[in-house]
Amino acid sequence: MEGIMLLRTITTALSFWAVTAGVPQAVLGSETSAGIQTAIQCRYIPEDAGWPQPQLWHQLNRTVNGRLIATVPVGSVCHYPNYDEAKCNDLTTTWGLVQTAVPRPAEFLALYFQNNTCTPFTPSSTRCVLGNYASYSIDVRSIDDVRAGISFAQKRNIRLVIKNSGHDFYGQSTGKGALSLWMHNYNKTKIIPNYSSSYYNGPALHVQTGAEAAAAGAYVSAQGYTSVAGSCPTVKMAGGYLGGGGHSYLSGKYGFAADNVLEWEIVTADSVRVVATPTQNADLYWALSGGGSGTYGVVLSATVRVFPNEVTSNAAFSFGVNQAGGVEQYWNAVSAFHQQLKPLLDQGMVAEYGFTNETMVVTGVMAPGQTSDSLQSSLQPLLDALTAKSCSQLTAKSLGMKLAQADSYYDLYKTEIESHLAGLVFPAAMAGRFVPRKLMDVNTTEVDTALRAVADRGYSYAVIALNALNSVRNRTAPPIAPNAVQPNFNEAYSSLMISPRWSNSLPWSEAQVLQDQLVNEILPIYDAAAPDAGAYKNEANWAEKDIKKSFYAGTYERLEYLKKKVDPAGFFYGITSVGFDRFALDSAGRLCNA
Repeated sequence: MEGIMLLRTITTALSFWAVTAGVPQAVLGSETSAGIQTAIQCRYIPEDAGWPQPQLWHQLNRTVNGRLIATVPVGSVCHYPNYDEAKCNDLTTTWGLVQTAVPRPAEFLALYFQNNTCTPFTPSSTRCVLGNYASYSIDVRSIDDVRAGISFAQKRNIRLVIKNSGHDFYGQSTGKGALSLWMHNYNKTKIIPNYSSSYYNGPALHVQTGAEAAAAGAYVSAQGYTSVAGSCPTVKMAGGYLGGGGHSYLSGKYGFAADNVLEWEIVTADSVRVVATPTQNADLYWALSGGGSGTYGVVLSATVRVFPNEVTSNAAFSFGVNQAGGVEQYWNAVSAFHQQLKPLLDQGMVAEYGFTNETMVVTGVMAPGQTSDSLQSSLQPLLDALTAKSCSQLTAKSLGMKLAQADSYYDLYKTEIESHLAGLVFPAAMAGRFVPRKLMDVNTTEVDTALRAVADRGYSYAVIALNALNSVRNRTAPPIAPNAVQPNFNEAYSSLMISPRWSNSLPWSEAQVLQDQLVNEILPIYDAAAPDAGAYKNEANWAEKDIKKSFYAGTYERLEYLKKKVDPAGFFYGITSVGFDRFALDSAGRLCNA
């Protein structure tokens, strides 16, 4: 694999660092510290006198059996002295795609936090620096590797981060001067045919943190079962996805991913292995199941409930301004779509789609347990409404309606969904908002108007619509036990990801302009129509005005109590995670006590 080129020796990386030394980077727009700060209230970074000397890194490398990887950013092939024209050209075409970041240590997908410090889009003569990249990564293969990383970071006063897939809008899987626990290769899965406990008896899946959703889905489906996992194939099942709650095409029937957790296995800040279930370390189980990732310890694995495979169907279609007969007809059709989707969600279906001020593309209306004929019948009222709102312009034919059916969810996902997600990239800035179901049950004019106003500013939406509390789900898969999934998601009609137009050809300074515009101008437009709607903690903006309320919705106080109990020193830090306000980054990128 091309990814092997990053598995450089520490000596090679030190040579790279020697060339790039003296150029500290923090977040976009920050200023470099004039002096070298070594005060103990901050974690050390490479410029500091207290930074571990090479012999200590070599010792750590021996401890983890030669699997300590010094970071050389993949973008370094586009800059001297590592410049390689052919490799740089190839990288330019794949920059931002998941395959560029997921299988490589230290690489991550959040463009904003990459800060353009080592990309293909600056002159080759520009110095490539680590910036916000972690300095070293441990290729984790065992619990001993995790313990070695925790011990080293604590003893040497450096930052520890956890990188699983790098699907992270907040840059929490990286950090300047950090030692990263790279969980990608800790990825075994195992079916448990008869999990037995006081809270559940039946089939289950044991999944290590690094197992990807698609791979785990293929494995469990071959055994005759279906698991609740994210729609993006490279999102890891037991990482931040599960810790944040985890929505899925199956959430309408089987709940959020966190609703299906039977047990967690983690290593805490004192290097103790802890198993948390609804009856053992129950408070920790509650917090881990939806209360945020990377907060209470390093997750090694999770065991989750699975369900027998069953026939599943999907519908996909699209329409635009021209097909609808004009701008007003288009927005009337968008509104009608949202209204007519409600009864489908009440039946346990889930829809994922995107729309702008010109087009709507429905990737899937997924109906587990239904045939395509049954789904077609259920969709008829929606089709009739679209036709009526567009003066008969929108029909099943003009929508390009595609119905598909398979004997299992995974088989359908593999053929109808997975390929649509291969080309997705993270924008330079994005935000999230829920559409509360209570607003969709009344006059939606204000919400419709706000959605249109934001789209007319050049923003797009990526949406998952579901009803997590519908009667079908309540009968088939009530939560295993109470958990910390944010209440405002349980009560939502949909979750929006709101993104501006972005091109890598734009000046990098435009990223900060878009970030500021999004937070200070765009979100207030929506918030005026849907005050206190909140946002999904895994898919929002790190500069959210009220993180505790928006992301945690009444659970923060209890989560913070548990955080102080399990991790009193706040060793595990994330910019939006519980306990975030106890720390801050200084101008050079050090993590310091607030």
